[in-house]
Amino acid sequence: MNEHQLFARRVRIHMTKQWKTWRLILDWTVVLYGVIPFVIFLGYQYRLLWQGELGWVRQVPMFVWALGIGIVLLRNQFFVWVERADVTLLAKRSLIHRLKRHSLLYHALKLGAMSLFVLWAFMPVLWLDGWSVSSILAFGMALLFVTALHTWTRYQLTIRCSHWMLRATVTCVTLLCLYALLIDSPLWAVILGSGLMAVAMYVGEGWLTRHPYLSQELERSEALRTAFDRALLSTSGAIEKPSRRKRPLYRPRPNRFGSVRRTSAILLYIRTPRHRNLWLRLIPLAVTGMLLVPSWFKVLIPLYVGYVMWQERQAFKQEMERHPFFRAIQERTDL
Repeated sequence: MNEHQLFARRVRIHMTKQWKTWRLILDWTVVLYGVIPFVIFLGYQYRLLWQGELGWVRQVPMFVWALGIGIVLLRNQFFVWVERADVTLLAKRSLIHRLKRHSLLYHALKLGAMSLFVLWAFMPVLWLDGWSVSSILAFGMALLFVTALHTWTRYQLTIRCSHWMLRATVTCVTLLCLYALLIDSPLWAVILGSGLMAVAMYVGEGWLTRHPYLSQELERSEALRTAFDRALLSTSGAIEKPSRRKRPLYRPRPNRFGSVRRTSAILLYIRTPRHRNLWLRLIPLAVTGMLLVPSWFKVLIPLYVGYVMWQERQAFKQEMERHPFFRAIQERTDL
């Protein structure tokens, strides 16, 4: 197996795990009653945006749009597909060099697809603001270039364990560069982009040849590839949520809902089709009622939803008190 096949196998295994995790969270009822209506609603709003019927879009300042683009694109998600066995067992510099090159190409394609999606979603705003097609395409290319510089620079500063103020400064400069592009100020955009380019060339020197921070890159790769699964398992209570304090508490909270019993009850309630289908039908009905019911009769809808919620809580609490699993947890916690 050569380097290219090894890289493709690791990416394929990672994608398969991500797909299984999403399938674990989103079953067919959530997709049918939640995802599909939300996609239809966003498509209808996008059509209204192209037609210019959303007047509030023109009143939003460009800095807010630049901040929104930055939240989507300026995430530090770059890592290399190198594992510890490549270093401890094989220890081939050519293998690490090829895996780094493939990782760079992989993240470049991923970032290009994300930038194209953001440009496609943001294009109506620029068109309504009077931008031409050539200007929009030039903005898309500049957006991809600036985002790639930010991703590369933040990654190099992260593996070097640089001060957090330096990493935050790079992000702020990138946001200012995006803002300069949106307000049609090419001078400031060129100045800020040239500064980012110089910093990126300085901090990235020798990354493909010398591998000076390979241990930090391995730790970052393992953390990012398992971040989503760890967040899901810590939320569900399957594993203990780690404490980020320098002086950890004597007994940190095991999950995000306070206790294992409460977390298990919430997840069991959500995973039960009868309860989940009740809320997937009641919530759209309540939203439709808030839109159609006139005047003060709207107050009755949240009161009814709250009454149903209280009744569901009482009934499910009585049901869980008779469940042997929660009786076993109660016996362990009473000791």
